[in-house]
Amino acid sequence: MSLYKDIMWNLPGFSKTAKDKKEEERMRRIFHLFPKRKRSLRSPPNKKHSPPPPPLSKLPIKKRTVYQYTTTTKTPQWIRRLKKDLNIADDPFLLAEKPLDLDDVDPEQNRLSIPFQTLKRNDFLTCDEGMILGDERINNEGRIGVAACLVDQRNKQWKMVLKKWVRVSDSGKVLQSFLLSGAWSDVVEANELRDGDNISLWSFRLNGFLFFALDFAGDSVDFLE
Repeated sequence: MSLYKDIMWNLPGFSKTAKDKKEEERMRRIFHLFPKRKRSLRSPPNKKHSPPPPPLSKLPIKKRTVYQYTTTTKTPQWIRRLKKDLNIADDPFLLAEKPLDLDDVDPEQNRLSIPFQTLKRNDFLTCDEGMILGDERINNEGRIGVAACLVDQRNKQWKMVLKKWVRVSDSGKVLQSFLLSGAWSDVVEANELRDGDNISLWSFRLNGFLFFALDFAGDSVDFLE
């Protein structure tokens, strides 16, 4: 039935016809076919607020392993094994020992400083390499160096460049160092090196190419086991 008829039937002077009554009865029957929703007499339960989620547990901070490096002239076991694996003709020799400083582990500087006073030997360069590094007019600008390779205690090889650096202190003293750059920052990150760590640098030749072996744990741990 239309809304118009519902309104007209409630006005005075209007009455339902037999057709309208029949239509109204049909609609009432259809309406009763739908199930009625039962009303609950109980009051709706109080909604309980869910407790707040527990705070996220803090992840444990991974502590860096501190290796006990001992100053020694004895060739570490892993370097002796490296000599055998790479079929190195001459024995690797100790070149320098030093503690790392903040500049050595700074990724922006990306170099290992090897002051001349830390050198155990100064005959590790060929004549041609010595001539390349001997020109002090261009060394400090960092545009020339000697290609080299560094092997860490995990036997991973890194491409490096050896340069010479000369500066004059405020007192007028001339300070000279070798700088080992190239992939040095990657070496620091891969081996988790920090300032204060003691290291030793060993040198050898493989097919005439200059190699360095970086030792920072000695025989206290074997990374290849």
